[in-house]
Amino acid sequence: MKSQTINEKIKLALFSADTEVVKMAIEKVSEEGNRLYLPVLFDLLNTNPEYEVEAQIVKLLGSVKDKESVNSFMRAIENEKYINIRKKLISACWQNGLDFSSFTPVFIDLIITGDWEVAFEAFTLIDNLEYLPGAEIVKVTKQKIELALPAANAQVKYFLTEILAKLD
Repeated sequence: MKSQTINEKIKLALFSADTEVVKMAIEKVSEEGNRLYLPVLFDLLNTNPEYEVEAQIVKLLGSVKDKESVNSFMRAIENEKYINIRKKLISACWQNGLDFSSFTPVFIDLIITGDWEVAFEAFTLIDNLEYLPGAEIVKVTKQKIELALPAANAQVKYFLTEILAKLD
């Protein structure tokens, strides 16, 4: 990380009415590589921006490589304020390849309670984990799955049984 402060001019530009100004500001954020902009980008994405702006934000989120960003993503995913962009956030998480393994139980909850698209993205993230979580997290995850299986619909059952197999 080069910078650990937010440039207020860039922040203002991100919410400009001019799409080109917004796109240039996103490009500057990408160049700076400053994780402090993540909540700002989540807020912008949550405003249902123009397609080009949305695509640029999603691309940027999918390319984040700063390990310290995991908590920012998880705070947003768990925040009801961002429920409308949860699917996009989870998708960015599995695309960026950061280690979300310690949050496997959270993604299991999203598979169990989320709509089909959110469940699919959460399943994809777990299925693509490079490293399995530690033993304690695996234990908690298995317990959640075993409790949810009897009442789960066919799709959720499929996701959960596949994850159980992966964790064994």
